[in-house]
Amino acid sequence: MEFYYDNDLETINLYRLFASLFMQEPAGETLLQFVDIFGIEFPDTSDEIRTDFVYLFSGSEGRFPPYESLYNYPLWDKPRLWGNATDEVKRFYESTGLTLDEEMDLVPDHLSAELLFMSYLIENAFGEHQKNFIEKHLAVWIPEYCDEIKRFARTTFYQQMSALLREFILDECEEFGIETSK
Repeated sequence: MEFYYDNDLETINLYRLFASLFMQEPAGETLLQFVDIFGIEFPDTSDEIRTDFVYLFSGSEGRFPPYESLYNYPLWDKPRLWGNATDEVKRFYESTGLTLDEEMDLVPDHLSAELLFMSYLIENAFGEHQKNFIEKHLAVWIPEYCDEIKRFARTTFYQQMSALLREFILDECEEFGIETSK
């Protein structure tokens, strides 16, 4: 699917919508937004989707916790929460003047935080930061991460959503002229 945005507001809203899917179990309104925006259909019930969210993403029980540091780490290191990627992402946030609330419940390299950060960059016209953040972070782990979600998701909703997020990030890479291995 090719993403066509009429304006930055649509791109901001897409980043925020995708972020909401990893922050908490999706509610009816979020599911309806995906149907409206992407025209997707899925036979899954809300309960099945919530169960799949827990299976895929939640806490220590989830198969694919959405933290960059678990998927993007130096060869000499190992995947771990609060790894090198977390520190790099936090520094990136701070370089734009954004400070994270100490009471915030998200680790800086949580997928939702990274996607929300992209919406912040667009809103504040940090074009060069957008390109750098996509290139150094999002493009490095999200496409493969989405492939794994699609492969192991038990619901059609998460299979389709992961394919859409993957395509969205790859389209953003193309928009900025960022080479990817796809």
